[in-house]
Amino acid sequence: MGTSYWESFKEQNKDMWHFDPKQNTQDFTHIGTLKTNFQPLLDLMKDDKNFKEETIAAKDDEWKDNSIANQKAQQFREWGYNEHNTSILKISYEEYPEVFEPYVKFAGFGECAAVALKQKPGQFLPWHQDTYIRFRKEFNVPDDVEVTRYSLMLEDWHWGHYFLAGNSVLHQWKQGDFIQMPLTMHHTTCNGGIVPKLTMTITGTITDEFLQRKKDGKFEY
Repeated sequence: MGTSYWESFKEQNKDMWHFDPKQNTQDFTHIGTLKTNFQPLLDLMKDDKNFKEETIAAKDDEWKDNSIANQKAQQFREWGYNEHNTSILKISYEEYPEVFEPYVKFAGFGECAAVALKQKPGQFLPWHQDTYIRFRKEFNVPDDVEVTRYSLMLEDWHWGHYFLAGNSVLHQWKQGDFIQMPLTMHHTTCNGGIVPKLTMTITGTITDEFLQRKKDGKFEY
């Protein structure tokens, strides 16, 4: 793995993207801005006790029940990440369905999973692609059913908060802004700032309702 993983990925996907760090390309799409009352969720996220902690580059034995996650963690460790700088706090829709209702409803997905994320200063989510393996397994979604993800910003941008997709940097976002990336697009996010970074991932199966709402560009709940 390590460099060999990235070289292998580039070779397998060379027709999907240019893989040239010098090119100025737009590699995510700003879809819209959600208008809702964020305060109940933000109040919930103030207390770390409401979260479950996940360490992305955990040691092997912490991922013994998930070989894919273990392989990804090994990549990250070989790149220099460790259990101390890849921690992220998570709250899921299943735990607080009433609080999460606006976030699982506004997009018009079919099957849907929403996870609120708190990333503290000094923490990284290393360079990776989303595979949706866990989502497909949880909701029994076949491989031929299209799945995508919205990345939603729960607060206005703060200094040091950073999101990179391909060659495109997202910063100075507003509360409620959300983006979408191509399936194989690698990305990374980190907090080099002074306050926690609060975001959400909303993953779901694509439906006609989803496509229509995306076309209309009006997102309120």
